[in-house]
Amino acid sequence: MKRYLFFFMMFPMQLFAQELFPLAEPASSIPKGTLGVKLYSETYKEVKQWRFQNGLRLSYGVTPKLSLFLTALSSNHHGDKMPEEFPFHNTPERGKFYPYKFNGFHLYGKYRVLSLDHQNEHFRMAAYAEAAKVKTTHHETEPDLEMGDNSGWGFGLITTLLKNKFAGSLTAGAILPSAYLGSSPDPISSMPDIPIRVYYGKAITYSLSFGYLLLPRKYESYDQGNLNFYLTFKGKYYDAAKVDIFVGMPNEYYLINDQYPKALQRNYFVDISPGIQYIVRSNLRIDFSTSFRCLGFSYAKLYPVYTLGVQRYFNW
Repeated sequence: MKRYLFFFMMFPMQLFAQELFPLAEPASSIPKGTLGVKLYSETYKEVKQWRFQNGLRLSYGVTPKLSLFLTALSSNHHGDKMPEEFPFHNTPERGKFYPYKFNGFHLYGKYRVLSLDHQNEHFRMAAYAEAAKVKTTHHETEPDLEMGDNSGWGFGLITTLLKNKFAGSLTAGAILPSAYLGSSPDPISSMPDIPIRVYYGKAITYSLSFGYLLLPRKYESYDQGNLNFYLTFKGKYYDAAKVDIFVGMPNEYYLINDQYPKALQRNYFVDISPGIQYIVRSNLRIDFSTSFRCLGFSYAKLYPVYTLGVQRYFNW
């Protein structure tokens, strides 16, 4: 029998359900000594441009309760400078070409604080904290640490229920983004760039995920392939941005609090994301999901959004 262990393998094989959600972390921790390597991409079409946000993630079970994740992030979402006449016009610059570049890193830690285990089911809770350090422009007030739009930090709580072939998970958290100091081209081409400081909106994040094991109908071996269906509701509520524009003397900025375009105003949304997952020989998982508008919508992307992930686990 293989030594590779997944979250759903920490119990008898009668627990057929999956809690390896494609778009959310479960409350269960990674088994101690298990290393995960994941490559994932979030993609959508913006006018004639395809936008990509990619991540290469290493995850590790430090203890039976503590799991750590480190992700290197890259994208072609934004350029080196804010749009011209930011924040009043051309925000965001839909369809403009941006080079693909490395943005920075995201660090995530999860600690399981509660485990209620019974025959064929369990209920678990975990607390998480995250931090990101990236260097990229971001034209919308909506913060995102995981995909590399903002520097900052966040925290939250995860609850997960697993029963037979069904799994559900609820996550609630907060994001506290760091301010961004950059520049915008002056409308007069002969003039120097205009320094700008952006305070992105603080956010409350929430997600509700469901998973169900479709195949195999009878679980006989860890070597069997697993086909799983998922449905995730994921959203945010965030504040409006505040933008300081340099007006003359060093460190003298003019605070702009109104006349913002929609992308910089307070907003909320909930996306709905159906997805499928296939697990090969108990140590390789392939995820695919598509996100659509459910309530409101995000100004930081265009729908539909396609997410593909491939992850391999190694037991050390």
